[in-house]
Amino acid sequence: MTLKTRLSGSVAILAIAPLFMAASAVAQSTPQTENIEVTGSRIKNTDAESANPITVVSSEDIARSAATTVEEVLRKLPAADFTGAVTANSNNGGLGASQVSLRNLGPQRTLVLVNGQRYVQTDNQTTSVAVDLNNIPVSMIDHIEILRDGASSIYGADAIGGVVNIITKQHYNGVEVGGGVGMTSYGDGLKHNVYSTIGADFDRGNILVNVSEDHTDPILNASRSWAISEHPEADYNSYDGISSRVTGAVATINGSKYYFANGLSSGILASDAYTLGHQITPGVYAGGGLASGDIAIAGAGVYYDYLPHEDLTAGLDRTQLNFTAHYDIAPNVTAVLEGFYTNRQSTQLLAPEPWGSNVLTPQFPSGLYVAANYIDSSGNLVANPYNPTNQANAAALYGATNQNVYIYSRLLSGNRYYSDDIDTYRLRAGLEGTLLGKYDWQAGYIYGKSAATYRVSNEVNFYHLSQELGINPCGTEQGCSIGNFFGTNTLTQSQLNYLYYTNTDTSQITQQIAYGNIAGPVYQLPAGPLTMALGFEYRTDDMFDHPDSITASGDGAVYSEPTQGGYATASGYAELNAPLLSNLPFVKMLTADLSTRYDYNTVYGRALTYKAGLDYAVTDELRLRGSQSTGFRAPQVKELYAGKSQTNPSGTALDPCASGGQFYGSATCVASLAAVGATSSTVTQVNQLTAEIGGNTNLKPETSQEWTMGGVYQPKWAPGLSVTVDYYDVLVRNEISQYDAESLLLACYGNVKYLVSQAQACKLAGSRAVGTGDVGIIDTLNANIGDESTNGIDIAMNYQIATEKLGLPAWGMLSFNGQASYLLSDTVTSNGTTIQQAGTFNTSTDSAEPRWKALLNVTFAREGWSFGWTARYYGGAHNYDGTSACEYGTLSNCTGSTKGAEDYEGNEVAGVFYHDINVTYKFKNVNLSVGVDNLFDKDPPYVGGALNANSLGSAGYDYTGRFVYLKTSVKF
Repeated sequence: MTLKTRLSGSVAILAIAPLFMAASAVAQSTPQTENIEVTGSRIKNTDAESANPITVVSSEDIARSAATTVEEVLRKLPAADFTGAVTANSNNGGLGASQVSLRNLGPQRTLVLVNGQRYVQTDNQTTSVAVDLNNIPVSMIDHIEILRDGASSIYGADAIGGVVNIITKQHYNGVEVGGGVGMTSYGDGLKHNVYSTIGADFDRGNILVNVSEDHTDPILNASRSWAISEHPEADYNSYDGISSRVTGAVATINGSKYYFANGLSSGILASDAYTLGHQITPGVYAGGGLASGDIAIAGAGVYYDYLPHEDLTAGLDRTQLNFTAHYDIAPNVTAVLEGFYTNRQSTQLLAPEPWGSNVLTPQFPSGLYVAANYIDSSGNLVANPYNPTNQANAAALYGATNQNVYIYSRLLSGNRYYSDDIDTYRLRAGLEGTLLGKYDWQAGYIYGKSAATYRVSNEVNFYHLSQELGINPCGTEQGCSIGNFFGTNTLTQSQLNYLYYTNTDTSQITQQIAYGNIAGPVYQLPAGPLTMALGFEYRTDDMFDHPDSITASGDGAVYSEPTQGGYATASGYAELNAPLLSNLPFVKMLTADLSTRYDYNTVYGRALTYKAGLDYAVTDELRLRGSQSTGFRAPQVKELYAGKSQTNPSGTALDPCASGGQFYGSATCVASLAAVGATSSTVTQVNQLTAEIGGNTNLKPETSQEWTMGGVYQPKWAPGLSVTVDYYDVLVRNEISQYDAESLLLACYGNVKYLVSQAQACKLAGSRAVGTGDVGIIDTLNANIGDESTNGIDIAMNYQIATEKLGLPAWGMLSFNGQASYLLSDTVTSNGTTIQQAGTFNTSTDSAEPRWKALLNVTFAREGWSFGWTARYYGGAHNYDGTSACEYGTLSNCTGSTKGAEDYEGNEVAGVFYHDINVTYKFKNVNLSVGVDNLFDKDPPYVGGALNANSLGSAGYDYTGRFVYLKTSVKF
């Protein structure tokens, strides 16, 4: 599709602009009222400074950047992170969503508001849900306030890490048309957007309508050399742990599997290393030979090079329609109406689905294989003609005949193509005004719904696959027949059609809120008026998830049940702002801010939170602030009601009661086996456990305590300079997570370091099979099993000065904005293990927590134009979950050096600097901005073991590379 074609649909949106021009006058800004409300308080105040640490991003800041999504705005800020979140870089499993985290506590512990009110969340098929930032229209944003402090006593659940409050434009008179286009220096990653904002004053009111359309091309891994290089020199996790060094598969007979550590040619003669469909003589691995009767089959499979065939970043198409309106229905009474609608369509591309002996599915917990014999349509047992051990010379070549062949492969008929279609609505209607000339009040109703349809084409029906492999009979099913899985293009089109299906999942989250509050002065104190806010909120949250019928029956790669559920929460809150002292020596003003909130939930019951803060203006130059608060996070409807499914986690200890097991022969094992009529000799030493995961209606809220203290310094000797420093300390208890299946099993039979109660572990480990004593299904549903403690320091500096004050000619104004955050610690205890995450990366969660993050922006402005330069720093990190007994970041079982055997490339990554430049020009009513992000085309560092293009999708790295853009707007 050409750029012209792509833009044509966008430009069509602007056709409605002339309809509003007749009712519009010259654009003008809304006069700012004297009292303003700042995020973290319900009480309006004339002082924009507060006892809370807040980072503000203005619409002017956004206009000078390449950002077309809120994620792109927040990604550059040290105050924000994406730990545990999905982003545009999360191709594998992200499903096009965009989430944000604060304090590295995850998006489920970060509250996202729009105009001070909750926004409906979106289910993106992970264990929890969060607000999808793609649903917020960037062209309608007035500013963003990031509260870097807990606020559960003000806003309720989820505000443990902090609050992101996105304030949209509320009043406009005129027409603004704008858009932008950008592309990487590689010639890909095209982005274009177009928008129109139209507002008109009318008798006693105003209406504002905003429409926009955005498009982003996906970027392929293959287009970035860093994304497909497996770094063979790193020696990470042995040779078979990576995908793209060689093309070859491994198959085994009699249950053994062999990999060739340095390529197939290292174990056999190079002339014998044929492609798939050719048998090879037994090779040598690690100094030994293959066991008698085993064979290896070479060809595409285990080492399938999937990276070049996947997306690096997701594609996005987004259409948005938004409006706000207010009307003065009576003196001091205003009706407000606000609506947001987003249709997001995003895409991701992944490699063909794997199958084989080590791909375990609910219906086939031991994997799949090429059967030696199968049942034909007449019901006869016949030899599989495509099984290599049924060849005439099999005995002579391999010493084995008529054997099942275990092989790992990816069917090569097509990549998995993900397409996501999400409609998100949010409507707010209410009344607000002033009572008795001094009490601000508001009341209203909010309805939000996010309805998603997720489709994945070219997924495998594993039961149909088992039929074509000969494991299960075909019977008379149309298109089913024994297939030849050795070779290229050996399956017929009819067989391929029978194997593949389009996996379709539909889910929906609905939220309804009724609210009301009133705030104003209640008593005159010597130092000023005592002000108070009182309010209530009644909220319902509901969800359903309907997986594909093949998934629900267990015939897909995963199993998931249909589910639905919901709950209601009734809340009341109060806030008190009390000026204690003023205009005394060393006390310009001392103000206390107290708040408390009571929540009653129909599932988990009651919760009471509070916050106490002090704002101490020592002088006009120095201000100190601090707070202590409690918080809670209610279990989400997804965490409570997610459909149950089964997984097969691997382990190292496996059955502790089997022969050779850790607790073999112990009194606990003997008693457990005797209870089901079994002995240690009847127990099978399985190489996979079976666990049940999903929602748990017995969950309790997470609770937290937080302390902050800091100060603001604005010296008179340097007008325009402001420096802030804030320290925070957050403790979260009863974090919702999942048990580790193997840890539960070991804890049941004596290894109590994993859990507090051995009896609880045995209950969750489940009953053993009668007669054999084999391990049953282990309960690893969501549970309150984690604690987390994190603390750090935030630093910010702002300075504006005219060039002549620096002894230079009167060229214009210089502005400096610096932000930095230092993570002192982030200690997580879960499943009996304590990990220090500060300064580490985690490939299993696809995230990183560097200790240092920083940003410096320098802007020079003169008359109608300005030049800006931004330097961003994302600090270094090391692997916390390496392969040695003494892991990076582990607080126990460590002696001596923590590096040791893990000193390999990709186990520690250096910090990265990014540089952005921007030039803006304003002439009358036209604004033009040109810029380059990642000016020096800095690649992300190589991260050993990362599955997402050798880097971390939820970290702060730039996947795009050098990006050049142009943005413009015209106001009428």
